[in-house]
Amino acid sequence: MVPKPFFFVPHDDGGPLFFKQNMENHMSQPWTGTKQIDESGIPISPNTPYWLMHHPETCWDFVCFDGAWMFLPSFRRLFELPGCNGVRMVPRGGSDSQLARIQMMDNGFEILDMEMGYQTRFRTRSGGWYYVDVWSTPKVLGRKVIWKFDTQSFNRWRLDLLKDGVIAPPDEDVLTLLIDAKSKRVERNAMKTHIPAIKENYDKDFQILELMKQYQATGKPIPVPKEPKKRVKKSV
Repeated sequence: MVPKPFFFVPHDDGGPLFFKQNMENHMSQPWTGTKQIDESGIPISPNTPYWLMHHPETCWDFVCFDGAWMFLPSFRRLFELPGCNGVRMVPRGGSDSQLARIQMMDNGFEILDMEMGYQTRFRTRSGGWYYVDVWSTPKVLGRKVIWKFDTQSFNRWRLDLLKDGVIAPPDEDVLTLLIDAKSKRVERNAMKTHIPAIKENYDKDFQILELMKQYQATGKPIPVPKEPKKRVKKSV
C-alpha cells in the first residue's frame, strides 16, 4: 500500500506571481512539514527537497498540448543537499542553499519558490522522505517503485506559468537558437536515412522543425491539422 503524499500547499495571498515578485523574501530554509502517521513507506532511498529553476535561454520544450504545438518552459533542479552546487551545511545538521540560489540567479536562472506547490513527498521504508513532483504517483511492485507521470496536468501548469506572467515566453533570439539547434540535428541525420531507426527520427525532427519555424513566424501556438474523415462506403 502506498502512503498518501505530503503536499507543499501554496499560500492564498498572491499566487505564483506573488512568489516571483517576493522571491528574496522566501529564500530562507525550506519548510519540511509535519511527520506522517503512516509508517509503511515506499521502497526507495530518501532524498532532499529541491527548487525548480528555469533558464530563459535554454530551458524550453516544444510539445503538442491541447491541440496545438507550442513552447513550454522546462526546469532543472537545485537540491537542498550540502556540498552539491554550492549548498552549505549548517551546524547541527540541515542545509542552507541561499548563496547557491543567488549564484544560480546571477547565472540567469529564475528560481520558483517551493511554496508554489510543485513538490510533494513520500515516506520511505528506510526512514526519511522522498521528494518528487506533484505530477508523479508511485506504484509499488514488491521492492520496485514505478512512477506514473501526469503529463497533461504538468503541461497545463507550465502553460499557466506563461499566462500568469511568472515566466516570460521565449525571446525571438532564443527561438532562433532553438531552431538552429534542431536544424543541425536534422542535417546530421539527413545522410543516414537509409537506417530505419534514424529515418524515423529524421522524419519526426523534420516535421517538428517546420512547426517551430511556423511558431516563430506567427508568435502563436500552431494548431494540429485535423485528419480528414475517411469516407465509408455504404453497403448495397
